[in-house]
Amino acid sequence: MKKSFVFVIVIAALLLSACGGGTTPTQAPPPAQPTAVPAQPTAVPAQPTQAPEQPTVAPTVEPTKAPEATATPAATPLPTAIPLSAGQVGINFWSWVPGIQTQVDEWNATHNDIKVNYINKGNGNTEYAALNTALQANSDIPDVVQIEYQHLPGYIARGYLANLADYGANDVKTQFVPWAFAQVSQGDGVYAYPQDAGPMVMFCNDAVLEKNNIKVPTTWDEFTKAAADLHKADKNAYLANFTADQGWWFGMLWQSGAKPFTVDGTNIKIDLTSPEVMRVAKLWDDLMKSGDLAPLDTYSNDWNTAIGNGTIACWQAGAWGTYISGYSTDEFKNKWKVYLMPQWDATKPIDGNYGGSTIAVTKASQHAKEAAEFAKWLNTDAKVTLELTNPDKAGLFPVTQSTLSNKDWSDVPYEFWSGQPIHQTMAKAAQQVSPDFQWSPFTDFVYTTYADLLTQVKAGTLTLQDAMTQLQDKSVTYAKDQGFTVQ
Repeated sequence: MKKSFVFVIVIAALLLSACGGGTTPTQAPPPAQPTAVPAQPTAVPAQPTQAPEQPTVAPTVEPTKAPEATATPAATPLPTAIPLSAGQVGINFWSWVPGIQTQVDEWNATHNDIKVNYINKGNGNTEYAALNTALQANSDIPDVVQIEYQHLPGYIARGYLANLADYGANDVKTQFVPWAFAQVSQGDGVYAYPQDAGPMVMFCNDAVLEKNNIKVPTTWDEFTKAAADLHKADKNAYLANFTADQGWWFGMLWQSGAKPFTVDGTNIKIDLTSPEVMRVAKLWDDLMKSGDLAPLDTYSNDWNTAIGNGTIACWQAGAWGTYISGYSTDEFKNKWKVYLMPQWDATKPIDGNYGGSTIAVTKASQHAKEAAEFAKWLNTDAKVTLELTNPDKAGLFPVTQSTLSNKDWSDVPYEFWSGQPIHQTMAKAAQQVSPDFQWSPFTDFVYTTYADLLTQVKAGTLTLQDAMTQLQDKSVTYAKDQGFTVQ
């Protein structure tokens, strides 16, 4: 009997209360988040690399229109909660990174002229709603703000972010892995500092694979064969499942070398039907049709159980996916390892990214220079970036070369992961992420449309290949309607 696949599809809600009417050239789009992830168990032990934020659904208030050349008026400042002495400057910093108050306190203790007030407005969805409201009202706008990679271009397009190249950002460009700095850059401009990431890796239960004489696949052809061989050897075991999450899907396209969007101001090239896109779609179409994938949705309770008891042997995810150790039964504890992703061309390894955030400075800030100084320190100081990897606090995956190569981070073995120093593999993955991938300025539309198309894939009325063709056509139409020039 043909197996059915369960997808969790979450359509971004329209929060009309945050919108003051129709879109105007000076209003920003609220970014959309990936498909929501259910809350994780609170008893999961501290892991070497944690997810600082899980995909959430962000409010969709207005579409993104191509920006017009308009001046940004000075915003009404948001008072800091820190008492200031004569000559001191206070800036407000919005972020949801766990434990980052420690770094703010460290800054304040060592910098007498600039004082930072940390404000946690809530994870992605909640913070974006507050930020969009502030931007639209031109009041209470933070000086420094956390924004995820996929949503940064929308804020750049609306002209809401300061160009940090004016404050020396390019001077520290080589301190970051190339792809991460490319994510925050457009043309000669730099609009944020990369803070963390989720380079894609593959987590595998070696005990399940070895029991069934399956080698860890290093190419996607091997992956397809391993999926068939494992399920044939044990009808209750599966190599993997399909993750119905927008961030995961675009990470897979990234890992294939696809360039779905190329953005240059108001000019955009959209290519969601390239060979690099379509081979990913065909791979998963074929796998779903074969019955060799677990009929479970990632992040569901049944999926958690399947990961823990060996029903699912491998998972492709961002480096933050180490939290799955909390689901393992005693039988499979210390049996897992972390591997590089299977490749389309083993001679030219490429990786993609799934998760991560940036730290930007708003153009409305009345203390942009001071805000930029803090943002640079937070994301380039070697001591600070290492501190932010602490799994008991922020648990961020680093994007600076100094931390990725720091043996205090890279060489630590972890018992659950078979004694493997997993950060060495993850650091290698981070170096393989392609710097050529760009997000569109209307990720909210792209994500929502993709999720809508997946409902048809679930119903069996549409293939992923057809879904990509429709997403291409819909994205081109949308971009033109919003005033972008589609090349």
